Amino acid sequence: MPRLSPHIPPLAALKAFEAVARLGSLSRAAEELNVTKSAISHQLRALESALGTTLMHRGGTTSRAQPTPAGQELLVAIEASLIPLGEACERLAVRRRKRRRTLTVSANAPFSSLWLAPHVVEFSTRHPEIAVNLRVFDDEPDWQNDTIDIAILRVPLPSSTSLTSDTPNSHPSDRALVRETVFPVCSPLLIDPRTATPQTLSEHRLLQEEHHASSREIDWQTWFSLLGAGALPEQNLVRLSSFNPIIGAAIAGKGVALGRSPLIDFDLAHGRLVRLFPEYELPGSWQFVIRLHPERSSDPTLIQFQTFMLERSAI
Repeated sequence: MPRLSPHIPPLAALKAFEAVARLGSLSRAAEELNVTKSAISHQLRALESALGTTLMHRGGTTSRAQPTPAGQELLVAIEASLIPLGEACERLAVRRRKRRRTLTVSANAPFSSLWLAPHVVEFSTRHPEIAVNLRVFDDEPDWQNDTIDIAILRVPLPSSTSLTSDTPNSHPSDRALVRETVFPVCSPLLIDPRTATPQTLSEHRLLQEEHHASSREIDWQTWFSLLGAGALPEQNLVRLSSFNPIIGAAIAGKGVALGRSPLIDFDLAHGRLVRLFPEYELPGSWQFVIRLHPERSSDPTLIQFQTFMLERSAI
């Protein structure tokens, strides 16, 4: 990197000279720089002394101050250097003012990919000053070590007493976000819901999610009994370990799934999935709550994100 010349005069003197040359008056330059006229005059004399040449014809009470040929040469150099310098400093200042706040949010994989991610993108579009990082955690994060600001947790409803041992400790900032509702879904290319009957289910692969024993609403045996569809054809069951592959297979037209709203609401809205027997649905045993970091629950940015997500869940 080139070394700066040791002969560069003080910046204050260069600014005073540039202001006088541009405005044509020591008085106007003093007003712009918020200093006295004598201070401007002193800066000009010091600059001329340092450079050993006259830079400015001061003019009288009725004439403009004008740079000499040497002054004009210096003015060109100042405009080529100090103006870009000032613009660079302004850009840095603006960038600092607009520096984005980073917010890290965690949720389990199905909720993150199927419901939360589209709403995070919408939030980021509306609030470009906040950068949201979305991380996948199946359980409550370690608040001290995982650098999570907000966690969205899948917890059993209070009536699910047999699952209370799996419930993360509650916190005053917890807000109920969404509750699950369960119903059969499939690709519109697999079954036409207008002509489907309960017996139609036995003609297709049934995508079965592994689940807690008490989550009977996502068990195909529960639904065959509810619909009066007869005996459950065990040979048709395809067991998958989590909800994401269940829905992926259903969208691909490979079988019928027990969908969980609101996780599949986007797929329903865009026609990738359709409901079968829409008059039937079961309440889920689980709900999602949004929890703020226990030590930052009054942080305005966290509250802003929480409020936005609560509004989205109410639509």
